[in-house]
Amino acid sequence: MTSGQAPTADDLTVRVEPKPGSRVELQVEAPAAEVDAAVEAALRRLSGRVRLPGFRPGKAPGAVVERALGWAAVRQEAIDQLLPRLYTRALAQAGVDPVGDPEVGSVGDLERNRPLIFVATVTVRPEVELGDYLGLRVAPEQPEVTEEQVDGVIDEVRRRHSALVEVARPAQAGDVLRATLVMRRGDEVVGGEGEERDVELDRDRLLTGLADALIGLGPGTATSVEVTLPDDYPREELRGVPVTVEVGVAAVRERKLPPLDDSLAALDGHGSNLSELRDHYRKALEEHAAHEAQTRFENAALEQLRDQAAVDIPEAMIDAEIDRELREMEVQLAQAGLRLDSYLQYSGQTLEQVRGERRETAVQRVKLQLALEALVAAEGLEVDEADVEREERRLAGDRKLSAEQRQRLHRATHRDLLLRGAVERALEIARGEV
Repeated sequence: MTSGQAPTADDLTVRVEPKPGSRVELQVEAPAAEVDAAVEAALRRLSGRVRLPGFRPGKAPGAVVERALGWAAVRQEAIDQLLPRLYTRALAQAGVDPVGDPEVGSVGDLERNRPLIFVATVTVRPEVELGDYLGLRVAPEQPEVTEEQVDGVIDEVRRRHSALVEVARPAQAGDVLRATLVMRRGDEVVGGEGEERDVELDRDRLLTGLADALIGLGPGTATSVEVTLPDDYPREELRGVPVTVEVGVAAVRERKLPPLDDSLAALDGHGSNLSELRDHYRKALEEHAAHEAQTRFENAALEQLRDQAAVDIPEAMIDAEIDRELREMEVQLAQAGLRLDSYLQYSGQTLEQVRGERRETAVQRVKLQLALEALVAAEGLEVDEADVEREERRLAGDRKLSAEQRQRLHRATHRDLLLRGAVERALEIARGEV
């Protein structure tokens, strides 16, 4: 409770003092009765850990345990267990929503029959100025699908159902080679293991210059090609790096396309004639275009909400978001059979570099989250408790959760549904539905 209120027997006395940089200082006083109970609990725990002559573990009286270990050990045990509980209760009592761990500045002497006083400073969620969020507007797109786009999909359908026929002539554009590829940076092999693979001579699919270098090669021939890896190459350390690609051609195969007639529909399994096949893929293109347009609309609306918000984001929130992204990265690497430290060594990066690369995206994600939370407050948004419970059951599945786990899940689910509601409200405003 804050200063000026009379404490009850179980209350803490909590004074909250705002500090710069979205931080608050909590001055907490716990009553003497709570301190005494913590000391007795500490003696019981310590009694179970030490062997004292004439007593079974856990059966020695508190006074005997205290004489054997000393008051300093008892006091430290009591503080270690009591302080986290007092801090959590003080936050709830004062209505403070912390971000990150606290900095405990000072802790008074813990003594029997005396209150315990400590001071902790914690980062809290900052205040957000949304600006004229009701003026948020984004013009929706009206996507169109052209006949040329449908033609492109039909060409891909023919390619998917094509047959590869081995030929004795030199390779031409569009052919598929059965070949081995080894990519080297100097003497180091950085790609390919010399195993045979299919290589389609398509300039849009291969590294720049590679398709042209392979056109004209026949079965049983080989060549080396100097290329520069693109800036979006999957391995970051190889982006923009010149390499040598050694190619050995085992066979040249020509792609035989099925005829462009009604039989293509039967072959593909969509429609009974070419017109119905085109209608099927036209509808698929329209649905995809509508989905992409909706995604762009949503992104534009949320970016506008985020960018017009004014907020001083605490570093603790940015660090926490980077930590979350790194945890996701570790999970993805583990699924690929890699550890984070192995990935860092392989990519030639330090953890600090990886964190630095993710800082700007983390800032933008946190700012959007804060803007959505501010929108929840500004619009007075609420969620139905039945919806929260239904989502909790879905997320929990068949797992048996402890009471603490259920509480955490409830809080997280409630907050997630509130943020979803804020997103929907932002989109309504962007469409002019105010």
